[in-house]
Amino acid sequence: MNLYAVGKIIGFFGVKGYLKILPTTHSPKRLKNLSQVYVGNSAEEVLPFTVEEVLLEREPPLVKLREISDRNSADKFIDRFIFIDETEIVQPKINEHFIHEIIGCEVWSTDGQYVGVIEDVYKLPAQDLWGIRKDEKLQLIPAVKEFIKSVDTKNKKIIVDLIEGLIEE
Repeated sequence: MNLYAVGKIIGFFGVKGYLKILPTTHSPKRLKNLSQVYVGNSAEEVLPFTVEEVLLEREPPLVKLREISDRNSADKFIDRFIFIDETEIVQPKINEHFIHEIIGCEVWSTDGQYVGVIEDVYKLPAQDLWGIRKDEKLQLIPAVKEFIKSVDTKNKKIIVDLIEGLIEE
C-alpha cells in the first residue's frame, strides 16, 4: 500500500477530540470524501482511523476520527501526518504537482547555475514557497510562474529564473 500525506495535525479543538489540520493537499475540500485515513510520523509507521466528520468552514479545518474521543487522546497526535491510500488521490491540475514530487528536485537557473535541492514546501495563503538548500544555506523561492520556468519531476530537475535579489549568493 502506498500512502500520501494530505495534512498535518497541528492541534485539537473541543472536548470531543476534533483535530486541527494543516492541509498539504492541493484540494482541502477532498478531505470531505474520506472515510478511512492513516495517521503517523511517516508512511511506514501509521495506524488506521475512521473519519466521522470534516469541518472545512473553520480555519484551520477540523477532522473528527472515530477512534479519538477526547482532547487527551487527540493531544498525542499533534505533529503527526494524515495519510491516504494512493487509490484515493485526486490528480493535480496541469502545471501543478504533488509536494512529494517536488521535494528532492535539483534546482537550476536558466543560465545553468546550480541553486540547490528542494527540501521542503511551505504552504502560504498567497503561494507556496520552496525551501531550497545548497550546502548549509536555505533559500526560499516563491513557487509562481514568474520564477519557475520548467518542472520535470521524472528527472527531478527544476529550472528557475533568478532575478536579482531572489536568492542570496
